[in-house]
Amino acid sequence: MTTGATSPAVLLVAESPSLVARVEDLLEPWGLLAMQAPPEQALTLVDSGYSRIVLCEMHHNIRLYLERLKAVGAVPIVIGHRPDEYVGEVEYAAKPSELVAAVFRAAGMLAGLEPSGADRVNEFAQAIASKFTLPELVREAIAKTRELCDADGASLLLVDPESGALYFDTVDGSAASSIERIKLQRGQGVAGKVAVEARPRLVPHAKDCPDFDPSFDRKTGFSTGSIVAVPLVLAGDVLGVLMAVRSVERLAFTPVTLHRLVALAPHVAIAVHNVQITTQLRSSQTEVLQVNASLEQKVRDRTDQISRAKQEWERTFDAISEPIALLDGYVIRRTNQAYAKRVRLPVTELPGKTCHQVFANRDTPCPHCPLGKGRGVSLTAELTIPNPSTAKDSHVQLSGYWLHDDPTSNSVVVTYQDVTHSRSLQDRLRESERLAAVGQLASGAAHEINNPVGFVTSNLRSLRGVIDELRGPMTVLSDVIAMVKERRLEELSELVQSLDEPDLQTIEDAVEMIDESLDGARRVSDIVKGLRELSRLEIGRREPADTNSSVTRVVRTEFGDQPPHVSLVLEAAVPADIAPLQLDQALGHLVKNARQATPQKQHIVVRTWSTDDEVMIQVRDEGVGIAKEHLRRVFEPFFTTRGVGKGIGLGLTAAYGIVRRAGGDIEAESDGPNRGSTFTIKLPRAAVAPLANVA
Repeated sequence: MTTGATSPAVLLVAESPSLVARVEDLLEPWGLLAMQAPPEQALTLVDSGYSRIVLCEMHHNIRLYLERLKAVGAVPIVIGHRPDEYVGEVEYAAKPSELVAAVFRAAGMLAGLEPSGADRVNEFAQAIASKFTLPELVREAIAKTRELCDADGASLLLVDPESGALYFDTVDGSAASSIERIKLQRGQGVAGKVAVEARPRLVPHAKDCPDFDPSFDRKTGFSTGSIVAVPLVLAGDVLGVLMAVRSVERLAFTPVTLHRLVALAPHVAIAVHNVQITTQLRSSQTEVLQVNASLEQKVRDRTDQISRAKQEWERTFDAISEPIALLDGYVIRRTNQAYAKRVRLPVTELPGKTCHQVFANRDTPCPHCPLGKGRGVSLTAELTIPNPSTAKDSHVQLSGYWLHDDPTSNSVVVTYQDVTHSRSLQDRLRESERLAAVGQLASGAAHEINNPVGFVTSNLRSLRGVIDELRGPMTVLSDVIAMVKERRLEELSELVQSLDEPDLQTIEDAVEMIDESLDGARRVSDIVKGLRELSRLEIGRREPADTNSSVTRVVRTEFGDQPPHVSLVLEAAVPADIAPLQLDQALGHLVKNARQATPQKQHIVVRTWSTDDEVMIQVRDEGVGIAKEHLRRVFEPFFTTRGVGKGIGLGLTAAYGIVRRAGGDIEAESDGPNRGSTFTIKLPRAAVAPLANVA
């Protein structure tokens, strides 16, 4: 570098030719060399070591440029009067004599740093950079600051990123114990101003500085005389403030001291930043390690839970007494112990084999097995499978459940329930029920037939007596006829006189007995006809029935066209799944029952409607009604409330059988005698097109 104590080199940053010529004329007699350079080139020349003294022409953006000069280690001197706006601790030269003096003062400051001053800054910077924790770094920086500035005390204040306040991390000096816990709000005191404005500050006399806060002296008992403070700036961010103080008994700090501290500040800023980053990384690493340890513990806990859950599931799976298998298509993935016991193979040998191979001893899937028919088919079926334990075929109920909603997945859980014994019991129960029903029907039929047969037999015996009584008169009549033909009139006269008057009432009684016998024979014929109709399982073709049309036909047949006391409400929108002839027969019995229950032509309503699943037909009358104790028996064979000879009690029974065989149901309701009754038929809907309303 070409800087000396008497003839330093000077960089001149000015655009006015007259100003450049004038400055050169002023400096030349003093042996000062001046070189004109644009602003950016001046920065480069300072950084390359050509010169560190820069003369700057006052302009509107001078503040930013001065900060850039100081950042590269230059000593700027502003040509012109100090403006109203404060632009930092720099030299100003308004007169020629002031310009030369300012240059020599700048040369004196540089002489204080070079070469011995620069060496000390580098030495202190290396010592500070060798610290790896923030407390150690701060203490070292404060110690070196006191030594470098020959100060009575020093401190390093760091900026709180959230509030912008300054806090004393560590203080060195006689007042350290009183300052350590003090925090400065944003912009408070000299240090606060330095942090906000991001520029160095020299306060020769603290008492004359409006930014000086005397409360610190009152708290610490220290009498501050002079202050130097520099911001710790890195990448445009202020990290803190490095500050040194002298007491009032000592000489004030000079610009040379400030420049020494300015030279040290970038090294301290870099060291603080590195330590903060390292501390954050260590903290983050500690947090990561803690989180990892927590996650590892959670993983271990969750693994233990999964392991326990797996064991519990396996034990539950094996505890089920019915065979269960997890299949992929027909291939076995897993089974329970009951499955292995059924097929007489170890559980470990079953995976990979097909279900029909091990469970049914077949090379191909079982007939009617739903597993290969896709998701659209219900996974239920009853299979006939050989049972190795009994050497006989067993009836097995298969039920499957898809494991996933994915339509491409073939994974399914299958359970097998041996229903052989239950099917046998059901068959025996059905046989018992059939025999009981036959017995009840035979008993009822015998009882109903015995009544007319009894009085028919009695009448026949009576008629035989009448005939025996008529044999004598008939013999006399034969003789009378012979006498008339032979004209034996005298004998005829004697014979007629000997005869008694004939009893014509006997003839009338005989005729009445014959009529009663004929009525009994008709009743027996009706009973036989009802039994024959009740025994029919299927009548006509199995096709959907138009309920509206069926109601219209049956009502017209029973009551004639447009009966005044019968109303039809036909709202069924779909047909019923029942043969039309069967529906006509069932409706015929209900409508006939309603007609018989309304001897005074009370009102009858026949209504149809449909729901999402069923077709409904309702026959409601306002007739004689049904006692509550009789409601549960109205569908029993031969049960009637109309008295002997007025009904055989098979009509409602036949209607009930027809509806139940079609998969429907029939219900009877009544509020009691003379309160009317309601019969409702519920039939499954037929999967065909909707119906048109029938008037």
